[in-house]
Amino acid sequence: MNERELRGALRAAATVSEDDADGAAARERSWRVVRAAYAGCAPRSRRRRWAAIVAGVALLPVAVGGAGAATTHGHDVGRWVRSVFGAGKPALVHVPGGGRLLVTGGDGVWAVSPDASRRRLGAYSGASWSPRGLFVVAWRANVLTALEPGGGERWSLSRPQAIANARWAPGDGFRVAYVAGDGLRIVNGDGTGDRPYATTQRAVAPAWRPKGIHVLAYADAGSRVAVDAVDASRPLWRSAPLPGLTQLEWSPAGGRLLAVAGRRLVLLDGASGRRLASRVLPAGAVAEDAAWAPHGSAVAIVRRRAGGDSSEVVLLDAANGLRSRVLFTAPGHLSALSWSPGGGRLLVGWPAVDEWLFLRPGDRGQPSAVSNIARQFMPGADRPRFPGAVAWCCTAAGSG
Repeated sequence: MNERELRGALRAAATVSEDDADGAAARERSWRVVRAAYAGCAPRSRRRRWAAIVAGVALLPVAVGGAGAATTHGHDVGRWVRSVFGAGKPALVHVPGGGRLLVTGGDGVWAVSPDASRRRLGAYSGASWSPRGLFVVAWRANVLTALEPGGGERWSLSRPQAIANARWAPGDGFRVAYVAGDGLRIVNGDGTGDRPYATTQRAVAPAWRPKGIHVLAYADAGSRVAVDAVDASRPLWRSAPLPGLTQLEWSPAGGRLLAVAGRRLVLLDGASGRRLASRVLPAGAVAEDAAWAPHGSAVAIVRRRAGGDSSEVVLLDAANGLRSRVLFTAPGHLSALSWSPGGGRLLVGWPAVDEWLFLRPGDRGQPSAVSNIARQFMPGADRPRFPGAVAWCCTAAGSG
């Protein structure tokens, strides 16, 4: 089977939309096509086989339209695609699209420079960037620490409760919000003035509004989205309860706020809390991560399909009622979703094959991949663990 035949067969196999009840049949047809392509290309040279098969794989998320590829045979596809995508890129040698990465996982937090040089900042359980990437705020157990990207410590504080989900305010960087136990706390950017602010839900990270004067969104004790002017301790608005709330994401200019609550995606007006749009995912599916592009109205989510045997990267258009299109489908779990600073690339982790994929949402171009990710962030470990989160610095504010 040559490349032209493979493309034609994939288009013929994919005849359903992402929510079609016959998606399982389309997945099976696509698996048969890909398996035949692999068998047909096996005798060729490695370079020609790679080109032909990857062309087919790159078509899958577009042609199948989200029906998913080979979910019944997920482990087989995972092993096969790992050998294909991993060829020629066994290590991260530069950050595609530029910028710096803050990687959490393995045995701590790492800062990655554009040339892919890596520095371990310490055995922290989580971290996030300050504005413009000048500093990092990291946490472990009941200790919160501000660091320079080179590893030098600027300040540290401790609380009786376990600390999680610290976020540095954009713009002037004068405030840091973090969670201690079930309490939301605010500390000044220089480590002074630590104070309690509100009761919150520990699993939901607070989110500062871009271009706002210390305006913060958080999940209150009643599962509502709360938006406050923090310096004045003044509530601006509260949403209706959203059970299962897991994530809050502001648009680049702070005009809209996306709330993720299990199967529900709710778009709220940033100034009033008025509901602008809502989308319910297909039965059994759940949104596991979301990231708003640094410019415009595109939001990427990782969607785990019913049964949990495959995941998708889905693009939502916040300017058109959260209209969606599937960008990439893979067996197993996808994680570590993050946009490049310019918005031209989208990083997604694929733990099952130990790879980072760098997708091109704008032109649906062929993704590039980097293999052996776990070992690069746990060197020397017998059983290295795949990183759990990546923050890409520094995202410039745009429209929205």
